[in-house]
Amino acid sequence: MKLLTKINRNYLRYGIYVFLVADLIIISVMSQIEKLDTDRELRYGAIEVSKVIAKHGHFPEIPPTYSVNIIDTNISVSGFFKDTIMYDPEDQNMEEFREYQFSEKINGKNYHIVHRHLAESFWELFVDITPVISIFLGSIFLVLMYYNKYMSESLWKDFRRNMITLKTYSFTSKEKLNLLHTDIDEFDDLNQVLIKMSDRLGKDYQSSKEFSANAAHELQTPLAVIRNKCEALFSKDELPEDTIQSIREIFVSTDRLSGITKALLLLAKIDHGQFNENEKICLKKIITEKLNFYQEIIEDKNIKINLTSIEDCSLFMDKRLAILWIQNIIINAIKHSPENKKMDITLNKSELSISNFGEQAIKNPELIFNRFYKENDGKGSTGIGLAIVKKITDHYQMKISYSFKDFKHTFTFQFPIC
Repeated sequence: MKLLTKINRNYLRYGIYVFLVADLIIISVMSQIEKLDTDRELRYGAIEVSKVIAKHGHFPEIPPTYSVNIIDTNISVSGFFKDTIMYDPEDQNMEEFREYQFSEKINGKNYHIVHRHLAESFWELFVDITPVISIFLGSIFLVLMYYNKYMSESLWKDFRRNMITLKTYSFTSKEKLNLLHTDIDEFDDLNQVLIKMSDRLGKDYQSSKEFSANAAHELQTPLAVIRNKCEALFSKDELPEDTIQSIREIFVSTDRLSGITKALLLLAKIDHGQFNENEKICLKKIITEKLNFYQEIIEDKNIKINLTSIEDCSLFMDKRLAILWIQNIIINAIKHSPENKKMDITLNKSELSISNFGEQAIKNPELIFNRFYKENDGKGSTGIGLAIVKKITDHYQMKISYSFKDFKHTFTFQFPIC
């Protein structure tokens, strides 16, 4: 959710509460003002009635507005106001009235004078005034909202441009991060922090990249020397059997260490974004080529390959990574597939799945893509092949799922766009 949208939603939510409170306060104040005005008019009207009586000697009864009665001279009614309910002949209904009554001696007679006025209740005022207040406050809210939107677009314009720069910036570029000056202290302070951080991370990235490349290169030289020395020792005659076995173990370990070094270098290169030469890759073609390449191993284990391609699929990938990905998942399936069994490969436009038979499910499927993790202590595995697969699929935003059903291990790779 965008910041401006969230601010407007908060304005709307809290604005409703403010509106209700303001509405009640305004109506209460207006009710009191109207009541005071009514009382003033009632008192003035009652006094005018007494003046008419004094001048003309009588005043006509006008129910329910005016009521004039002659009472005992000993009774004195001081002026007071009260609310009452009376029948209104005009509306033919019982209505609320506000009245003022008092007594006054005029021309030797004691008159009881009552002046009434139709009163408007609080809820009637609420119904009458609330639409007006709603239109007024709603107009203010809309004006503020559009003004806030206009100001926000103006204030956040440079910030958004800097965000686009940050999204497209790469540590592989030799150019330094350059952000626009915004004339807003908080944004400029953030820009300075980001520039310093990018410089520091850029240096760390280059150092890590150089270290991994140099380490892999320097390790390959002594490993090649050890391998050559072992091959030279193998050519010598009359070596004891235990010596030959030791040399063989050294050679195998050296070869395995060389493979691990190359795999770790590959993972580092993927992390550093050195495989970005994307092109349209036909997965079915790569799968077929790899199956043909490992045909001898497949025949030795008497594995029957069932390749089903419902719809051919092409992905935009670095060809080297695509080949490595397919190669590793096929090798993994062949290696763990029992002899004389079937291996299924299914490819369509949305996913690739590969299945092989097995006696039991993987104990810790959430760990199998971790580096150097192995379900067993098999010496033929480095525990890094599936880690490379995971790194490649993450790089291209694929989703991996594992299942075990009917004694079959199934790895499924879902493509984001195919």
